[in-house]
Amino acid sequence: SGPVGVYAVSVSGPALPVPGFSLDDGSAVAASVVADGNPETAHTVKSGAALILDYGKPVTVRSANLFMLHAKPPFGDSPTTPVIEAEQGGQWVRLGDFLINEAATTASFPATTARRFRVRFGPFSGKARPGLGDAAPGAEIGFDITAISRSMPIRVGEISLSPSRKIGSSEVKAGYGTVPDYYEITGNGTDRVATKTVDLSGRMKPDGTLDWTPPKGSDWRIYRFGWSLTGKTNHPATKEATGLEVDKYDPAAVRRYLEHYLGMYRDTVGADMIGKRGIRALLTDSIEVGAANWTANLPSEFKARRGYDITPWMPALAGEVIGSEAETEKFLFDFRATLAEMLADHHYGTVAKVAHENGMIVYGEALEDMRPLIGDDLAMRKHADVPMAALWTWASNAGPRATLIGDMKGAASVAHVYGQNLVAAESMTSAAAPWAYAPRDLKRVIDLEFAHGINRPVIHTSVHQPVDDKVPGLSLMIFGQYFNRHESWAEMAKPWVDYLSRTSFMLQQGRNHADVAFFKGEEAPVTALAAYGPVPGLPTRYAYDYINADMLADAFRAEGGELVAKGGARYKALVLGGSSHMMTLATLRRIAALVDAGVTVIGQKPKGSPSLKDEAAAFAALADRLWANPRVIAESDSDTGMAKAGIAPDLHFTKPKPDSEILFVHRKLADGEAYFLNNRQNREEAIEARFRVTDKVPELWDAITGETTPLSFSVSGEHTVIPMTLAPEDAKFVVFRTLKSAGISDAVVAATASAGVTPLDLSWTVSFQPGRGAPASTMMKQLAPLNEHADPGIRYFSGIATYTARFTPPKGIKSGAPLWLDLGQVGDVAEVRVNGNPAGTVWFAPNRVDIGSLIRKGANTLEVRVANVWVNRLIGDKQPGAKPVTFTAAPTYKPDAPLRPSGLIGPVRLVTGGK
Repeated sequence: SGPVGVYAVSVSGPALPVPGFSLDDGSAVAASVVADGNPETAHTVKSGAALILDYGKPVTVRSANLFMLHAKPPFGDSPTTPVIEAEQGGQWVRLGDFLINEAATTASFPATTARRFRVRFGPFSGKARPGLGDAAPGAEIGFDITAISRSMPIRVGEISLSPSRKIGSSEVKAGYGTVPDYYEITGNGTDRVATKTVDLSGRMKPDGTLDWTPPKGSDWRIYRFGWSLTGKTNHPATKEATGLEVDKYDPAAVRRYLEHYLGMYRDTVGADMIGKRGIRALLTDSIEVGAANWTANLPSEFKARRGYDITPWMPALAGEVIGSEAETEKFLFDFRATLAEMLADHHYGTVAKVAHENGMIVYGEALEDMRPLIGDDLAMRKHADVPMAALWTWASNAGPRATLIGDMKGAASVAHVYGQNLVAAESMTSAAAPWAYAPRDLKRVIDLEFAHGINRPVIHTSVHQPVDDKVPGLSLMIFGQYFNRHESWAEMAKPWVDYLSRTSFMLQQGRNHADVAFFKGEEAPVTALAAYGPVPGLPTRYAYDYINADMLADAFRAEGGELVAKGGARYKALVLGGSSHMMTLATLRRIAALVDAGVTVIGQKPKGSPSLKDEAAAFAALADRLWANPRVIAESDSDTGMAKAGIAPDLHFTKPKPDSEILFVHRKLADGEAYFLNNRQNREEAIEARFRVTDKVPELWDAITGETTPLSFSVSGEHTVIPMTLAPEDAKFVVFRTLKSAGISDAVVAATASAGVTPLDLSWTVSFQPGRGAPASTMMKQLAPLNEHADPGIRYFSGIATYTARFTPPKGIKSGAPLWLDLGQVGDVAEVRVNGNPAGTVWFAPNRVDIGSLIRKGANTLEVRVANVWVNRLIGDKQPGAKPVTFTAAPTYKPDAPLRPSGLIGPVRLVTGGK
């Protein structure tokens, strides 16, 4: 720790007397309980209650400060929105709300005179944070953050009122906490405040005493600024691996930490196993360290980056108004911008430097979720060799968190702008859903990643399983995807892994193509812009990448009317979105230079600069000149602006239903174009897709089967038009590679012959994987879900059940002709053999395999091996008197949790023709 400075600030009103405290039910509360901030004496109040401050005589108050212990839980909201009120004319009058965050919080309001004030602890009234997890039905540990937040006690540590005008929510504005959107809470008062500030840093003696005589005629408040550690330790980690977090604003400290950290690995595995061999990559996870706002060299960094001295403005970090409210808010913007830049440069930049010095590459995540601390998530990943994001699973009746959509698109954007072709993501993370996912459940999750630019999934988590007699085994507590050799369907996972591999490989080919460079603005990271929903104004018929001010400044040039990135990406237009209604003069000048060089800009004219160093008149004059240029289109919606600019859509659909949602990724290949299409709805979509490609013939590529098939198409203007049918929640590639022959502008592919269906009503022998609590076998004259069986050993079975039956193919089947075995409903993965020969594995609808080449005349043997997830057995082990079959390291399911449909459920049919 160390000193920063000492300042005297003139007080704008007489000091307030010490008030009496009471609850609204009349009971007394000791003043020390709500005046010293001591956790041991914090007072717990119930929701709806109020603490009353009685001064005994009328006093004038302009601000109030409140500290609540643990007021904002991790990933959740406060249990309350406290309100400050004054008693006037026998009525309580609302003065303002407290914005609850990790630190204390200040409410500012017009001067109010009253004898009694109160803080009322009403229910939380802000924007509710989106749910974090997807707890499985009946899980022993839920993950309802909203319910957890609302049940938290309201513990008041300190309340104080002041006659001085203060900056509202000054604590989060000074980086002690964060909010998704600072412009929502920025004050713009231009009235000058008569506050005087005196720098007394040179009057502090070595023993800590202050040698200063205040001028007569004013009362003064003395601020002594210092800095200390936050006390935050790394997590989760074993006891011996836990220690204090490094100062992420200090490059020397980060270097020492990294060199020591990698040194431990080098000492363990040997120097030749660090770098090109052995340990080749370093992954920086999403940052969860919490807020920090100081380092020893911050004043010099601030001067170098912002161009003026931080010293006269230091009291603003304590909420004091310096000059005017608007000026103080601008300084606080500059302060936060400096923190964000230092985090990106000194932490993430240094991590990359040290890794590269050791021959390693860096996988780099950033903020992931909303705004856990001050930082620019695009800049934080600039130094990564493989920019990385995260996507958690979600309940089927809910949806993915929009902030994670932004996180994925942000990582992909960094890769596209800087030329890093690979984009990774912490993939398919779940919470409180033990062993609840089969591949068919996860496809919609991974396809959403692919549709937002991810092409290297990093599955979270594959926990090492050291033994075979304890299944399903170890886990990362209640988090992660249970993707390891003890999964019940592990030996049937190859087709699922093949799908992941094929799709990833395809999306790594060529270069991503996007028409729109979407400038996110200079205030909020992408994850904060998308905190509560999609970012307004994003294009739907054009691919896009997010860009930030750093990219505009040094990663782009204008060429042929396009915006060309260092990494080779080319954009037809720059769209001003996100928080760009305010921007710095430097950014506005850069945009003007690009427009003068021929780039098209779409967006509304910014209102002004948020920075203290920028001149308002210069900004206004440049903005007026720029928005008079015909290449600048004053439009908020990207699609509309692109149409006004005369730029045809890259891909759009005639959609049969208003809520259809088909996402796409466009990759430009050396010899053509590849589009990845993903139907997000759980229903079939018959569409007419219009691709902005006219010189090549399209093919349909299926990453599930590895097959390619021709497509019917026609050409209309700038687009190739293809009629298509996308299955529910399915994804396909449309690839253009072969040049069209002269004069050929369309093609028609013959329709598939209509399907003939023969039901297979068979008697089945079902045998069960040993050691899983089920009998060796049973007979089934009619298929039914195993979880509905009368025998509890079968009802709660998890593992591989093998169904065997004999059947005779229908007459008229030609030898070797396609004959589809349709299994109907399967819980959850099925492997088919005919006459002892493998026919294929099904893991996603339609559950069909072609057995035409395997059948013979007369009787045939059909074997279907079905693996279901562990859920049912885990529930069975919780039944009264049950002999446990499973071993887990964390709680799983309650005894009354619903069972999951399992086994071969059917109906089973033979299908000729069609597919």
